[in-house]
Amino acid sequence: MAHHSYKLYYFNIRARAEPARFLFHLAGVPYEDVRIEREDWPNHKEEMPWGQIPVLEVDGKKLGQTAAIYQYLANQFGYNGKSDWETAQVQELIGSVEDVFNAMHPIFMVQDEAEKKKLMEKFVADTLIPYLTRLQKRFEANGTDYFVGNSLTVADLLLMVTFAAFKENFAPGVVEKFPKLDGFLAKISEEPKIKEWIEKRPKTDM
Repeated sequence: MAHHSYKLYYFNIRARAEPARFLFHLAGVPYEDVRIEREDWPNHKEEMPWGQIPVLEVDGKKLGQTAAIYQYLANQFGYNGKSDWETAQVQELIGSVEDVFNAMHPIFMVQDEAEKKKLMEKFVADTLIPYLTRLQKRFEANGTDYFVGNSLTVADLLLMVTFAAFKENFAPGVVEKFPKLDGFLAKISEEPKIKEWIEKRPKTDM
């Protein structure tokens, strides 16, 4: 494997950068975990290809777009499925998570707390529960400990991070209604390398 120099730019939170951080940790590949404070972000925005983060820098070249970053690193390190079909399924799952967060995004723009709570309840009922229902069926149909094939992929890492975010922050009590998904989260979180990163990463509230 060629040696590259890697930098990952994101805020000091888990969220979208976390699956990439897990990939580096799983592969044992060193990288610079650049965490930009929110108030400092305007000074860095124009340095990024699309004015957004996360951004992955590889040997001085910058790559934006979360799904592209996941795919690139997963390909480099062997977490992108074992066939073209599995890789396509990984992409499909990444896209499905993106859809859910896009549906949730407008809620964060709302200032009024009562209104926000109402919108969140609607999102959980109309979007999140149907999504998790389909996802649990999908997981059961795959018939392994993973969502794609019979080994860990970046789709599992993203789903693990997503389930944890819903449990801890956005919709406590919902993932718990899906025992297979909750069990998946617990099991993956215990994989030695994954557990190691969870224990040593900076403690952030998201």
